[in-house]
Amino acid sequence: MDTAAIYSEQFEVRASEVDTSGKITLSSVCSLFQEVAGNHALLLNFDITDLHKQGLTWVLHRMDIKIHEYPKWRESITIETWPAAGDALRAYRNYRILNENGDEIAVCLSYWMMINMKTRRPTRMTQDILNTRLSDREHVLPINSSKIPKIEEPSSEKIIPVRRSDLDMNKHVNNARYLEWMEEPLNEGQIYRTNKVDIIFLRESVYGDTITSQIKATEQASTFHQLKNQRDEIIALASFSDI
Repeated sequence: MDTAAIYSEQFEVRASEVDTSGKITLSSVCSLFQEVAGNHALLLNFDITDLHKQGLTWVLHRMDIKIHEYPKWRESITIETWPAAGDALRAYRNYRILNENGDEIAVCLSYWMMINMKTRRPTRMTQDILNTRLSDREHVLPINSSKIPKIEEPSSEKIIPVRRSDLDMNKHVNNARYLEWMEEPLNEGQIYRTNKVDIIFLRESVYGDTITSQIKATEQASTFHQLKNQRDEIIALASFSDI
């Protein structure tokens, strides 16, 4: 297999990945993105287990997701992914979801950083990793440098304790959980009007934390989302819209 080409995997949407509507959830989409990214990184020799031996790990900083159609339970989908050029401190990874007919139903551009596991601070990527990133393939979405506003007066909120089952191999909360928590204060019906999600991950969360999930609705059929820990620190910001 040419590891410099687009990597793809096929999945059948499982019952555990859908909600009461029978359609896949945003957090399940995010989990599948992480799965294919990890499998591709393994082929490119910068898998998370390889990095851990060097005291390094990948951290997801931002995801910009656009969904045209949510696949249903038992529907077969194909997820394509490829890394793209960034700089020495930031890497990009693109995703496309195709339905059974090969039509594009969702895209995502994700932003990654490498951190030192001891200091938990960003570090420059090694030269061998820089050499593997593609530079001649277009991103599925434009680079997004816009800010997401903080919420001062939430219209709804919910308190969520962090469980052990929320943690990943980096011993912090898995990013897909952040999306789950952000959806909790939403009214029924709001989630599947959402076809664009922009989420920025700002801080780690660990077992024992207590998270407040807050939302602020706007007049433009969109919502702003904010997660804060028990120290009143913002750990993630997002905007959901149907535009």
